[in-house]
Amino acid sequence: MKKPRKRLDRPSFWKWAIPLVLGLVLFELNPVGRVEPVLIDFIVVCAMVLVRLVLIVLLAMALARRFRDIGWPAWIGPTILLVTTFGPPFLVVGYAIATYLNDVRNDIREWVWMVGWISDSVNVVLLIVAGSMPRKTAHARNIEVAHVFD
Repeated sequence: MKKPRKRLDRPSFWKWAIPLVLGLVLFELNPVGRVEPVLIDFIVVCAMVLVRLVLIVLLAMALARRFRDIGWPAWIGPTILLVTTFGPPFLVVGYAIATYLNDVRNDIREWVWMVGWISDSVNVVLLIVAGSMPRKTAHARNIEVAHVFD
């Protein structure tokens, strides 16, 4: 049985990242959320949320492997991605609950759009940085270690 790869080089990272991001964009453009809530629509929306969650987790795994490949701590990329993806919706929901949804529906829509643009921009920059950094080779680390013993 093959062990899973712990590192992703640049081409492999982009082969994973581009389809995952396109999948997230397609699920963001869903027309299902605009119809009257009935059981079938609720099930479809829940399934779409589950698929979106799986896509985000796969993207976080790709980021962790890529960060390990470039020599950075592997936890930084997925942590930033998950915090900027899941944190803002919880803040907006908390704000809505704190104000009891009294005459703030338009305000909440503006917050959702603004927070979404900011978190998506941070995630795009994170993906570009991860995909553009050169690989830190094991050979370079071995040379450094070899010089220590000279």
